[in-house]
Amino acid sequence: MKRLSTILMLLTLASSLLWADLTATQIMAKVMDVQSSTSSALDLRLTLIEPDGQLRERRIQTLSQTKDGQTSTLTVFLSPENVRNTRFLSVEREDGKNEMWIYLPALKRSRRIGTSEEGGSFMGSDFSYADMASTTYDDDQAQHLMLEEDATQYVIQSVPYEKTTYGKTVSHVDKTTFLPLQVKFFDLDGTTLVKTLVTDQTAVANGKPIAKVLTMTTESSGHATRLEMVQTRFDIPLNSAYFTLKFLETGRL
Repeated sequence: MKRLSTILMLLTLASSLLWADLTATQIMAKVMDVQSSTSSALDLRLTLIEPDGQLRERRIQTLSQTKDGQTSTLTVFLSPENVRNTRFLSVEREDGKNEMWIYLPALKRSRRIGTSEEGGSFMGSDFSYADMASTTYDDDQAQHLMLEEDATQYVIQSVPYEKTTYGKTVSHVDKTTFLPLQVKFFDLDGTTLVKTLVTDQTAVANGKPIAKVLTMTTESSGHATRLEMVQTRFDIPLNSAYFTLKFLETGRL
């Protein structure tokens, strides 16, 4: 038993030394890797939280697929009735930028989300259109700097090379799971805090750690949006036709 304990102690020490040598860029690469999958199907509960505590709930389903390093995402609103069948499509291009469209059933037509609109509210929530595509940056999209670390987490500042929505983010990353526990989003001036995303609950799905419950809060208004993963499936077969303008506009493959 003493020999086993010594071996385990050495392995633990070696592991801790290995993680201690990680650079900020390597840490954020691990963050992206943990959250990535070839495909996913998520059943989500989205709750709008007014500053006075009033709640409005929406149910949505999100499908995603990654091919050749490029990710496409489709979001469909299931309820309530006034937003049912609203569909949002994000398609990543070869240059890493996203093309986005939204279909509004009341108007029976789709429209493209322009670059100037990417920071706008997504269906009245505290998530922007850009947030729905991603809340972290690839290592070639931003300069990452380690601000501090302790026994349980890293604090990484990320300044995007191309500032379109945010001037920078500051992520608190769990050292065990490499999940972001908190992400602060700053305005283009790099100093004004705009929104804060907090991971309220984590879980394990298909053997991978996930953020099960997230809350995004807008600092200026106190309005918040809670996003809860009700059901999750990863790395499953998906028809690429879901991620087309035809499906966006018709809801049919």
